[in-house]
Amino acid sequence: MLNYKVQGNGLTCLVLLHGFCENNTCFDEQVLLFKDHCKVLVPDLPGFGKSGVEPNITMAAMAREVKYLLDTLQIETCVMLGHSMGGYVCLEFAHQFPQKLKGLGLIHSTALADTEERKAKRDQVVQFIRSHGKEAYIMNFIPGLFKENNRQEAYVAKAIQEAIAGPEEGIIAAALGMKERLEHRALLVQTELPVFFGIGAYDELIPKEAMLNLASLCQQAEICLLENSGHMALQEEPVVLAKAILNYLSNFKLL
Repeated sequence: MLNYKVQGNGLTCLVLLHGFCENNTCFDEQVLLFKDHCKVLVPDLPGFGKSGVEPNITMAAMAREVKYLLDTLQIETCVMLGHSMGGYVCLEFAHQFPQKLKGLGLIHSTALADTEERKAKRDQVVQFIRSHGKEAYIMNFIPGLFKENNRQEAYVAKAIQEAIAGPEEGIIAAALGMKERLEHRALLVQTELPVFFGIGAYDELIPKEAMLNLASLCQQAEICLLENSGHMALQEEPVVLAKAILNYLSNFKLL
C-alpha cells in the first residue's frame, strides 16, 4: 500500500497528489492551512517518497493504488487535486472511479496526452538517467521548473534534495508511465464536477494558455492564475495557492 500522511478531521477528505520527482512533503505548507477545514490525505505515489517502486507503472495503475488506499482508509468520497504528474493520476482516477469524487483539480497539469516530440523527450530522460545517474538529471531538471527570478530561493535547493532522495528506478518508471498516458479532454467536457485549475503565469512546461483552454471546456471551473510562479506554485506561492483552493472548496460547497 502507498505510504501516506493524514492531518485534520473535517467531513471532507482532500486528497493531494504530488508530481514527478516529488513526494508528499511538497504539500506541507498547504496542509498547514487545510487541516483546520478538512481531512487532508497526502500519499507518496509509487516509486516516490516512501512508496515502493513498481516497474512498468502507468498513470492508470497509480490511480488504482490511490483507490485502494482510500478503500483501506474507508474514505467513501473525496476532492482530489494533483500537481503536474499528480494531475494525470487525478484525471485517470476520475475516469475510472467518478463516483468517488466530489471535485477535482489540476495544478500545473494537463488533460492532453504526450505529443510524439514529448514522448521522444521522455525516452531521452530515461537514457540520460541510465547513462549519467539521477543526480545529474535532477540538478538540471528541477531549477527550470521555477520562474527564473525564483531559482536562487532556498525552496529550489530543497526540491532538488527531495528529488535526489528518491529511487532512480521510480523516476524512470514514472517517466515511461507518463509517456503512455491517455488523453482526457473529453472527461473535462463531460464531467459535472467542479474543476480547479492552478496556473503558473511563467510555467514553461504547461503554458498558461493551454490550461486556460482546458478550463474553458469545463461545465464548472475555478481558475487561479499564479502571477509569480513557474511550474511550482506549491513552493513559489504556497499561501496564494492554498487560499485559492480553499475558496474553490467553499464556493462549490465542498467543505
